[in-house]
Amino acid sequence: MEAWDEATFQLWYGRWAPLAPPEVASLLRGCDIRWWIVGGRAARVGAAARRHEDTDIAFRRADLPALRAHLRDWHLWQNNSGWLHPLLPGDDLHPECEQIWLRRDANHPWVADFQVDRSTQEWIFKRDPRIRLSWDRVLHEVDDLWYLRPEVALLHKAHLDRPQDRADLTAAALTDDARLWLASTLELLGHHDWATIVRS
Repeated sequence: MEAWDEATFQLWYGRWAPLAPPEVASLLRGCDIRWWIVGGRAARVGAAARRHEDTDIAFRRADLPALRAHLRDWHLWQNNSGWLHPLLPGDDLHPECEQIWLRRDANHPWVADFQVDRSTQEWIFKRDPRIRLSWDRVLHEVDDLWYLRPEVALLHKAHLDRPQDRADLTAAALTDDARLWLASTLELLGHHDWATIVRS
């Protein structure tokens, strides 16, 4: 599936009509779980905006039962490295699944991409468990919505290193402390080019 173009994907699985951040908040209103916005939107908080094709949302794996109960009238699908499979009532999430897609049913478009975060009492970077932060250091509230802090969102983007990720890196509005943390963490992970950009 990863090699398919958008037209082929839509013929098999349907189209996307992703929710904007306020619409995500409306969808999840009354759901008593911790959720937050990640990806490019999080990296760009406080910086010049760019066009985003979707809104990436994260939640803790431990909160999946509550999320499923809240979205019981929706269809949830596991996306495990390009392998799509419905998450039916009673099904367990695949141990390696990191994404859940959401739509009303097969007659409606996909509207949300949930990222599964397996952190618990503190946030742990999924690519290197040495990198740990308290939740209040990882998340911040902007316009009544919770976002991953820009420096943490950028850390997730470093291994991808796409043009859009580089653009988010150079545009990011980082405090001095955030810039110092990001540069040193990038160096620890071997992303030396990115660390140099952060320090410049």
